[in-house]
Amino acid sequence: MTEEEDKRFMRRKSVFVNEGLPEDDALDLAYSMLERDRDEFDDRRVCFECQNYINKFCTKMFDNRSKKIIPLRFILQRCDLFELKGKK
Repeated sequence: MTEEEDKRFMRRKSVFVNEGLPEDDALDLAYSMLERDRDEFDDRRVCFECQNYINKFCTKMFDNRSKKIIPLRFILQRCDLFELKGKK
């Protein structure tokens, strides 16, 4: 693991723990994201990386009653509405 990867790994783990994910699960997710980052063909994301994720809700996805959807925050997934934070 490079120094940059290590910093990113630890930052992610800390964010996940602070958001309520148990430490072991936070480590597993941070490791999965590290592996994902190394694979140029893996386009899965977690909601924390998306600019549409605000106050624990997705501002782009709605259910059939026009209510905001609570995303699967700690699951690597593919999303057609994903927009990377900080990119415009």
